[in-house]
Amino acid sequence: MKPYMNISLDLCIGMLLSMLMVACTAEQEHEEGETLELMTYSRELDDLNMRRAASVPSGYVSYTTIHPEAASESHSVGVYLTTSPNSAVLRRFVYETDHWRSFAIVKENADYYIYGYLPMGAIENTTIEPVESDYSSGAYLTLQGLETFSEKDVCVVVGVKGAESVADNVSVIPGYYYYQGKGKDKNHVYLLFDHLYSAVSFSIRVASDYAAMRRIRLKSVVMKTETTEKVNARIKFEAGEASIVSVAYTPRGTAKGERVLLDEERDLTTSYVSFGEICYFAGAARSDLKLVSVYDVYDQEGNLLRENCTAENKLDVLSTIKSGEKRNVKLTVEPTYLHVLSDADLDKNLEIKVN
Repeated sequence: MKPYMNISLDLCIGMLLSMLMVACTAEQEHEEGETLELMTYSRELDDLNMRRAASVPSGYVSYTTIHPEAASESHSVGVYLTTSPNSAVLRRFVYETDHWRSFAIVKENADYYIYGYLPMGAIENTTIEPVESDYSSGAYLTLQGLETFSEKDVCVVVGVKGAESVADNVSVIPGYYYYQGKGKDKNHVYLLFDHLYSAVSFSIRVASDYAAMRRIRLKSVVMKTETTEKVNARIKFEAGEASIVSVAYTPRGTAKGERVLLDEERDLTTSYVSFGEICYFAGAARSDLKLVSVYDVYDQEGNLLRENCTAENKLDVLSTIKSGEKRNVKLTVEPTYLHVLSDADLDKNLEIKVN
């Protein structure tokens, strides 16, 4: 059995969550059947800076391991309970303390195909339709209003397995979405999630030769794209396919996407220092990402020599990154050349190299 571990999620908060919970509870009371209990698992982000032995497979781990903040917040996951050929109803699961509270009802011996996503709070609206007119073949799940740059790790269901007891020894295999309803207290379902976004983090330093002459104070860093700040994602799943089959993005609005990574001043050193939180981004933006940095230049005596300099760098290193992959981009600030110090060199631009 593949060593899957536990997960958790993200979020619908405050009054909106309370209102939704009341609405879903009222709806549930009018349905006949048994409550579906949820156990959820997520695939680790593949760190592109990590080197693994070829014999070590990618595993599924607790979502709270990846996102420990999930344990202290009421996170929610959206699940479509579909029946063949083309009926679908959306239900929610809310994470409370250490378990999932279910708003889903299933009928004994009824056949379902389960598709879903998380976190519900990162998505404005969703629609679903069957592949080849039958949910047993797969589904097209459309997530509307996704942020191109996000602090939320948006994931989708890629595997389903039922169990009559949480103690049952079962193997959850990606690519299977079928579930059959059981009797009272026997409806437990394991869901495997995979990442829709790619992820990136940044660290920066000053080249040692240049640091001997100048001090750099970084003032702001913004990641930008020509892709709109929000997009819709139409995701295709097929029965038997172990991962997402395809994702088609369409723009929302006209405003371009950008994410502020640093908005406070920081003196740089010759050692790499991380800045900004991990940023998740949609595949639609991979090909035109750039980093815009603003900095001041001081001499070693603390005299301000140049103020509000701007460096713009294309992030071509991210153009081939895939969904579920994470890269730490290392930046090095250094001059375009070094020579004998003079007044003239104060007017020369710096270069930020992307490693």
